[in-house]
Amino acid sequence: MLEKSRRLKNINFGFQMDEFYSDNFFDGNAPIGWSERDWFDYLKKSEREISKFASVYSVNRLRGKSLDEIATIAGWPIPKAGDEYFEESDAEFSDEPWTLLNHPVYIITRGLMRCLQEHLGRVIAETQISPSLVWDISKTIGETSFFMALGANSTDLSEDLLARCNYKMAAVKLNEIMAKLSEIETPASIQGAERMRRINAIVFDLRQLCLNLAEESAAKPNNL
Repeated sequence: MLEKSRRLKNINFGFQMDEFYSDNFFDGNAPIGWSERDWFDYLKKSEREISKFASVYSVNRLRGKSLDEIATIAGWPIPKAGDEYFEESDAEFSDEPWTLLNHPVYIITRGLMRCLQEHLGRVIAETQISPSLVWDISKTIGETSFFMALGANSTDLSEDLLARCNYKMAAVKLNEIMAKLSEIETPASIQGAERMRRINAIVFDLRQLCLNLAEESAAKPNNL
């Protein structure tokens, strides 16, 4: 055993341990030389894009434009089957790493969720609905976001059937949200009633997006 240990010590594995643990060791996917500050700026840029999308959606949905049209106007066209990689979807991110944070589905979903939560918060304040119903709706919104993010990530990993399952699960959760919203009494004010109309429209758009993405995932050639 001692002799075997000596022989192993003399084997050259082709690298030094200091080299393996060096700060300059990269897996080929991370941008070389990026600091923690660079990544924080990247996160902030994603948040700005989400806010921009939410604003563009709020204005243009009232003008009768579809979610597809709005996504294109905002610079985040919804992915279609057969489309190439989406690293160039927005010039703001064109020279930066491709992650979930600059995926069109992530930006669109987060933007819609931001609009939904804004309107829902105002309606809750006006109608004083029960805390248990508020919690149920909030929890289901979180679950919807989770499944949609997993769907986008699965597509990037070329796991299209897994993406389809996640988008279908998100659609199920949105159906649950619709059912829970029906338990809320129509607000007395004109503004409140309009907010409820917008909330239902946002949930419908999210649900249709999930169903379309699930269908697109199934339609990809490698799943035929």
